[in-house]
Amino acid sequence: MSAPDRITVYLASPALFTGDSADGTAADTDVVTDGHGLPYLPRHRLSARLRAGADDALSVAPDLRAAADDVLGRDRSHGPDRILRLGHAVMADTVRDALVWALDGRDEPERTALRRAVTDACTALESSTEAGPDGAPVPGRLRTHRVLLPGLTLTAPLVWAAPPTAEHWRILARACLATTRIGLRGSRGRGRVDVRLAPPAGDPHAATLALAARRPVEPPVGGEEART
Repeated sequence: MSAPDRITVYLASPALFTGDSADGTAADTDVVTDGHGLPYLPRHRLSARLRAGADDALSVAPDLRAAADDVLGRDRSHGPDRILRLGHAVMADTVRDALVWALDGRDEPERTALRRAVTDACTALESSTEAGPDGAPVPGRLRTHRVLLPGLTLTAPLVWAAPPTAEHWRILARACLATTRIGLRGSRGRGRVDVRLAPPAGDPHAATLALAARRPVEPPVGGEEART
């Protein structure tokens, strides 16, 4: 099996990746987009969720703590102390290339209108009432939130500052499997995701499970003859 070269994030439910969109969408809570209007998941947010997933995995595999610190940093840091360099989780290259081609040569305000149409195609508006300190709705404070639609798959490239070991792959795979929610309002059924390690060819789910598995027990030296 070829080593995975990217992480895939499949959105199983609407997700709130809050931030600034390219042109603004008039929502109270906007979604982060690139210069082409395509939503993406910033690498620091993905890294933070993977670190939290790794911490959950360490509860049953404390022997992998050193590997987790190597891969994802100590104390949720995003500095040079970690060997994994994640990119932003973005839409497929084919989608981005098609959009670049569509925008090429167009002038404003047509470019802005097209970018906003792209954002609208990947997102939806939801409304909710702002809650006060006691958790009760605040009268007259209806708010709108732009969320990513379920069914989208975002991909983040993997870059290593040093060659990863089997333990590094194992904790990263387990962190992916333990990361089931990303974004705001996760406790309200939002942001359910499937995060997997994807090789250049093959099934990402199978590859992630294989890398997450415990190291097989080595047979005794000499096989059956060693026990006689």
